[in-house]
Amino acid sequence: MKKIALNILLGLSVSLFIYSCANQGYPTGGPEDKTPPKVTETKPENYALNFKGGKVEIFFDEFVKLENINEKFVVSPPFKKTPIVKLKGRSIYVKLEEELKENTTYTLDFGDGIVDNNEGNPLGEYQFVFSTGETIDSLSIKGKIDNAFDELPVEKSMVMAYLNTHDSVPLTTIPDYIALTDSAGYFQLNNLREGTYKLFAIVDGNKDYLYNGPDEMIGFFDELIVPSAHRFEQLDSIGGDSVVVSKATALEPNNIHIRMFEEENPLQYLTGYKRPRREKIEFEFNTKRTDSLKIDFVGFEENPNWFLAEINPTKDTLAFWITDSTIYRRDTLLAALQYLKTDTTNQLSLFQDTVKLNFKDKKKAKQSKKKKKQLKIKKPTYQFSFKARSSQDLHKNIAMHFDEPLAKINYDSIHFYQLKDTLEIPADFKIEKDPKNLLQYNFIVDWQPETKYKIDIDSTAFQNIYGVYSDSFEGKITTRELEHYGKLFMNVSGVKMPTLVQLLESGKEEKIIQTKKIKSDQTIIFDYLEPKTYVVKIIEDRNENGVWDTGNYKGKVQPEQVYYFYKELKVRSNWEVEDRIMIPSSKEVIFQSHDHEHDHDLDHEAKEMKEAIDKKAKKNKRKK
Repeated sequence: MKKIALNILLGLSVSLFIYSCANQGYPTGGPEDKTPPKVTETKPENYALNFKGGKVEIFFDEFVKLENINEKFVVSPPFKKTPIVKLKGRSIYVKLEEELKENTTYTLDFGDGIVDNNEGNPLGEYQFVFSTGETIDSLSIKGKIDNAFDELPVEKSMVMAYLNTHDSVPLTTIPDYIALTDSAGYFQLNNLREGTYKLFAIVDGNKDYLYNGPDEMIGFFDELIVPSAHRFEQLDSIGGDSVVVSKATALEPNNIHIRMFEEENPLQYLTGYKRPRREKIEFEFNTKRTDSLKIDFVGFEENPNWFLAEINPTKDTLAFWITDSTIYRRDTLLAALQYLKTDTTNQLSLFQDTVKLNFKDKKKAKQSKKKKKQLKIKKPTYQFSFKARSSQDLHKNIAMHFDEPLAKINYDSIHFYQLKDTLEIPADFKIEKDPKNLLQYNFIVDWQPETKYKIDIDSTAFQNIYGVYSDSFEGKITTRELEHYGKLFMNVSGVKMPTLVQLLESGKEEKIIQTKKIKSDQTIIFDYLEPKTYVVKIIEDRNENGVWDTGNYKGKVQPEQVYYFYKELKVRSNWEVEDRIMIPSSKEVIFQSHDHEHDHDLDHEAKEMKEAIDKKAKKNKRKK
């Protein structure tokens, strides 16, 4: 019995030990799967000839799924009716919905839209190719698409190639071949037939393969393109010092660069009008205006100088401050307008319209006689803001913003002092109107570093066009020390035309710190710089208007050329930085952007391989 009991205890102990070992942790499920799916079979085979249409099926070694396939999947040449793409077990089923063209090579481009079902590992840029004839067309056009304003790549833009080289094709005709750009802006039009091509890129919002005007981005290549292939010999290493000569094919062009832009809207029309206050009327247009708006009030003769005009920075809203009391006292104004409007032939023509502008004062709530006696009559005041910083920059003015047009400045009511110990020393200043803003003025001072100032503005200092005076204001200002700032000397060469050199604060948003205009190679000084990191942007200002201008396809006008120099310029307090930039030619920019990481030039590869082999052979010779 003792022996049996001992065996039972021993068995229990072993069982408990095994159980405890088995429960040290939870199973992890093995290492993470990083292997992409593989294509095991296709029906018909990839690069099939004499294909009659119907359907294509692609089989994989595991279950897959489709990611954003509606955005990533394209067929070139394009179909009017998009093929149906569906999952079917471990395969993808593509049903072609229309008749195929004779003797044509088609490319079904899935992009990176095929991934495995578990971990989402992408198959990669996958294309299925077939021909309805006896041969596969094999020419290609490669390149890059950027946004013309900021040089950032344009992802998922549609690149369109036309054998018809008429100027109207992007507006009227479905392209012969298409491709989408990847996340870096690169594209590759494959399996093209021989011919001369016109090349465009659009952001095709409604997926109709046509350019529909300013609502869509467009880019175009100035020259016609003739893709080509040429055979050449290259050296291949097969181990040790042995090399063989093999034949390869280079496809060109492989460095096309297109800059995309949004055109200015050529349509011009009135979108709205309002009377936000008794003395002000506003008219809103769909786009900026270059002509004037003529207004005649119906029912009475107005003074020719009845208004002050205010135009917003985008020039699409025109506001009029009514100075004539016989006009603004009327609750209803009937205004006859005369302005340029786009007609049915897309031409600007003089248009007449009549609008009604109403305004009613808010009704005041009834109050008892007792409350009326207690209430003090509030005198209307002319509102303004004096935007001074806690630490005033030495090279900047103080902005003064008024809520109504200013009529008169009484300088005797403005007292500005420099403070030294307990002394208040009168200091010089000027107040000048901002040329771009009717309601904005600049308080201008020759600031001294590390100095305290005081300003006292009496209630009679400013008077608006309605005879109302401003309220009083008092404030103190302290300027920065001169040693706070740094300075940048930038030598600019390669200047070919009037050029804007912009210093930008490094960051996601494009914040312009200073802009310099130059016409020739020279050294530019950016002074009074905050201790920060900066980059430089160059704009070739063809029309010398001081801003970047977009392009126009019908006028064959490319957008103004922009160059970014992303080398970080670190400016420190009380420090001078010197650097130089050279504006490249357009061709140099193309090759630099292409060679950076997408260089498929086989001649270049062959040259590099030959140099490496020669170097290795010399090394072995020295050893011997």
